[in-house]
Amino acid sequence: MGKIRHILQSHFHNNNWTITKPEDGQQKECYIAQNGGFKVFLKFDVPVAPLRRLGELEVAPGVLTSGILDDRTYVIQEYIAGTYPDWQWFAHHLPLLAKFIKRYHDDEELTAILSGGTKTSYHEHIEADIADLEARFQTLDSSELHKPAIAEAFEMLKVQAQGLQPVKLVPIHADPNTVNILLTRDTLLMVDWDDIQLSDPMHDAGQLLWWYVARRQWDEFFTAYGLQMDEALLTRIHWWAARTSFAIALWHVAHAYDCASFLIDFVAAIHGKSNPHAVFR
Repeated sequence: MGKIRHILQSHFHNNNWTITKPEDGQQKECYIAQNGGFKVFLKFDVPVAPLRRLGELEVAPGVLTSGILDDRTYVIQEYIAGTYPDWQWFAHHLPLLAKFIKRYHDDEELTAILSGGTKTSYHEHIEADIADLEARFQTLDSSELHKPAIAEAFEMLKVQAQGLQPVKLVPIHADPNTVNILLTRDTLLMVDWDDIQLSDPMHDAGQLLWWYVARRQWDEFFTAYGLQMDEALLTRIHWWAARTSFAIALWHVAHAYDCASFLIDFVAAIHGKSNPHAVFR
């Protein structure tokens, strides 16, 4: 913990810190540090500039300070205590959720930070994503993965990708599940923005709807977001739900976890079906 105390001392000029690791699983090195009533979250190997902007937009905890140690970036953020919303909360707060997501989707400053001055077309983005999935798929040795039904579904994913309606690429949260969303009263924040990128807005908004919201309520979300729900939009929602379910299944196989439920979700979504594990039927 010596390097953590050094970082905290250099920024806050106090060495009387209690330092712990988060109870929730984190893939990157991170710590919770407390000094009296002052509590912060410190994380390494993060995209500093996007996190600063997200904090300014009040969609992520504010960045108090940042730096580099041993060629590794880190940020120190406000520590926010909150609860995780469930599907029932989403069902009753869809306009709030839509406006929250639209806030970072529409932010031109965040988009400029993430683009780095380069422009990628919609289909170039999709093609790169598919190529990455296919490379991971082919290198993983798993009887669960390499079944005819899964291979057929992956071919469908590739074919459907070619017909997706191009839209503007926007900042998205790459893993918008409920454990990355904090609710404090009626205020939302999202955490774990490590893989923030420019993508289809349905990459995260569509996932949240498919995972947690009954289909009959999607119109309410899109009315607040400012989109007309049509077949092209529905196709993109199901495609991104399928793509992400498959990506999660690949991750589970690579880390020796059971991937069966995510493969079921993958096949359902690529056929345009509802979430087979939904609790909101």
